[in-house]
Amino acid sequence: MSAPQNQYFVLTLPLKPELWQQDLLEKRFEMNRQIYNALLDTAIKRYRQMAQTRAYRANKEALFHTVEKEQRKKLLQERDSLIEKYQLRNYDICREAARYRQYFQDHTDSPIVQNLAGEVWQAVDGLIKGTAAQVYPKKPGQLKSLSGKTNRSSIKFREDGLVWKGLVLPVDKRNFTWYEEQALKQEIRYCRLKKSVIRGKDRYFLEIVFKGNVPVKPKPEVPGTVGLDIGRQKLSLVSQEQAAEYLLPIKNRQLESRKRQLSQYMERSRRSMNPENYHPDGRIKKGSVHWIYSRKYQKARLQYQELCRKQTALQKQAQYRLAGRITSSGTCFYIEETGSAKADGVKLDPSYRMQTAPARFLKILEYKLNQQGKQLLF
Repeated sequence: MSAPQNQYFVLTLPLKPELWQQDLLEKRFEMNRQIYNALLDTAIKRYRQMAQTRAYRANKEALFHTVEKEQRKKLLQERDSLIEKYQLRNYDICREAARYRQYFQDHTDSPIVQNLAGEVWQAVDGLIKGTAAQVYPKKPGQLKSLSGKTNRSSIKFREDGLVWKGLVLPVDKRNFTWYEEQALKQEIRYCRLKKSVIRGKDRYFLEIVFKGNVPVKPKPEVPGTVGLDIGRQKLSLVSQEQAAEYLLPIKNRQLESRKRQLSQYMERSRRSMNPENYHPDGRIKKGSVHWIYSRKYQKARLQYQELCRKQTALQKQAQYRLAGRITSSGTCFYIEETGSAKADGVKLDPSYRMQTAPARFLKILEYKLNQQGKQLLF
């Protein structure tokens, strides 16, 4: 597998905003969330109008039953004409976003609103193509990031930190290492402002997307071909120098046990606070129901979210470390397809894959090899 032409990598830096800056950032995130929901509402109304037409229903039915290439091409062109007629193209949604940007011009700008419009278009395009069954507006606090398009306008990185609409948010440089210093010397594609909830508090980060490859300290390269086989729990490696077997990083059992306890507690609390939403046999009633959550439930939900964040971060760190050890064992890597079960007749247990996350590890390994210019062949 050859490396893509346009390589990039992301550097995440913690920000140190003051209290008044945090309030302003929260206000801007909320305004952009409302813009996203307004654009999504308009796009869904147009989609429903189009979906009710006889022409669209006939086109959708014909696409489902047509296999011949030329016929499908003609049907897709007809569908594109309907999309253009009902103003559901990316261009149409971006044009609709312009009036919202003008109204909130003190707290947002054109690149950010255009990116939000692009997200709306992707959501509605999923409905049109059938890859999404339903789309939902973002609830308060669900908008987690705002992105610019270049480092010359909108969200920018300068020596002091993030600069955006009169805000200068300093970057915490106390833990800078050789990696951060080398990365900041490369050309910046664009910047992203990200919000995360850590230990129950909102934390803000600057994600800088750089052009090029990840800085790597020079190490003696081991030439040769490496064969990999990823199983349910283990990874086997065979090269000219060694044959080794590694355990895939699993989730922390103590954290999983605590998550299970909190999940059971929240289920009991939800049932005791909302008995009218359940049938006598314990099933949830269908339709629109109103839920009441106690304060202890809300506190437990925050604890559960924090445990999920910590669990994912710990496992991902272990996966990156293992991928680093594997990439240093050769220059060309062959890996067996993992899409189906082995021919030994053993039924795969989904819980193993949930604990070891082999698909995510494979993506990390592929990313590292591409960054180093090495081959990964399936």
